[in-house]
Order: sequence, then structure tokens, then C-alpha cells
Amino acid sequence: MVFLLGALVGCNQSAQIEREHPDDVSLSRTYFDFLRNGQYEKVENDFEPLIKDRTEFRPEFDELVATIPKESPISVTPKWIKVDCDHGVCLHQIILEYRYRNELLLFNVVDRKEGSQSSIMGIHARIIPGEAIAASEFRLSNKGFPQYLIFLMAILFPIFSLYVLVLCIRSEIGPRKWLWAVFILVGVSRLGVNWATGQPNFQLFAIQLLSAGASAETYSPWMVSVSLPLGAILFLLNQSFRSGHHKVVMKSPH
Repeated sequence: MVFLLGALVGCNQSAQIEREHPDDVSLSRTYFDFLRNGQYEKVENDFEPLIKDRTEFRPEFDELVATIPKESPISVTPKWIKVDCDHGVCLHQIILEYRYRNELLLFNVVDRKEGSQSSIMGIHARIIPGEAIAASEFRLSNKGFPQYLIFLMAILFPIFSLYVLVLCIRSEIGPRKWLWAVFILVGVSRLGVNWATGQPNFQLFAIQLLSAGASAETYSPWMVSVSLPLGAILFLLNQSFRSGHHKVVMKSPH
């Protein structure tokens, strides 16, 4: 469900960019099509003069041209946009994702707009190879024992922590229960695994909500991690000790 919701959020974000910034999306796609079809001068002429006057401009522009594939992309998706305005001058930065059969291309355009005038401040293209795309996908098949073990613990530890939290809240130990509740909600230290490679990672000084987590940067492998639910364990031991001590006290007069 978490991964499904993540995909839905990504789709909604792309649709929102298309809806709220149609001119930026259209202009960036036009620049890309010019570069792909060999109409380089139409893009070069739109660059800010101060940018074109730099000695590094020509080799950088030639490198950009060489990066753009000649084949038609399978799909184009707006991934991110940012608009900064100051004293009537706005910088529009947008990233489009071009998907091909074996790779992705991220096309980043920074456009300067002042009134009706528009000029390019920068264009960057980054190829994401198929291997990196595959590594960033979360699949349960063909994984090693450490990955499956940490994944199982990442499911069980939050359930265990929530179970102990409910016991804590229902207990009759006075205001101390709320301090215990905070302790129960976090795990200490962190043992993680790179989901793509199986490479482990350990951090001694770390805390993690509900003693488990999963994270990934865009087009990077997932990291699944667990922490020791120390608070939950100590609370159960404390309750067991109190229960045993209470029984002993009850029997002591005899």
C-alpha cells in the first residue's frame, strides 16, 4: 500500500505541474525537440547573452547536444518545478523525465522571465541507465537472507512497538506512562541493508520511529533499516518484574 500510494502521489504531482504550469512544460519540451531534431541554433539563440559569452559555453553546449538521444522517447513526464521571483524577475526551473526502452533522461531547464521577455539561464541533461532504474525498484524476488531477515523485522518491530504502546497506555502506572510511551515509540541504533546489493550498514548512535524504516532517493536503491525496540523491551521487563514483585508481596505475610 505504501508503494502504491507513492506512485499515485507521483502521478498527481505530474498532473498538477501540467495543469498549473503548461507554458513551462511546453517550452521545455520544445527546447528538447529542437535539440533532438538538430535545430541547435534555435536553442542557442534563446540563451541569456551573459551565459553565451562565457568561454565554457561552447564545450558545455556541445556536450548537452551529444547527450540527447535521437530516438523518440516512449513518454514524457514533468517531475519537478520551482519558481522564484524577485523584483519582477522570475526564474522558472523545471525537470522533465524522458523515458526510453533502456534508460531515462532528466531534462532540466532554467528559464529567466521578465515581463514578456524570456531567456535560458541553463539546460542540463542527465542519463539514468537501465541498471540504475532496476536497482531503484523494490522487488521481493531474488534477494539474499540478510535482506529478507531485515525486511521481516521491519514488519514485525513496528507491530511489536504498537502492541507494547497500547499496553503502556492501558496500564495503571500514573503519569510515567507518557514517558514510557515516547521511549516505546523509538528504536535505538540502526541496522540497514541496501535492497539492491545486500550491502549492510550499521549506525550505533541513531534513533528511528517505530524501530523500522525504508527510504530511497530518486533513481537510487532502497535502504531498509531496523532499530532495536529497546523501550518496548524494557517496558515489558519492567511490567513483568512489577507483576512478580506484587505476587511475592501478597504472599509475604504467610
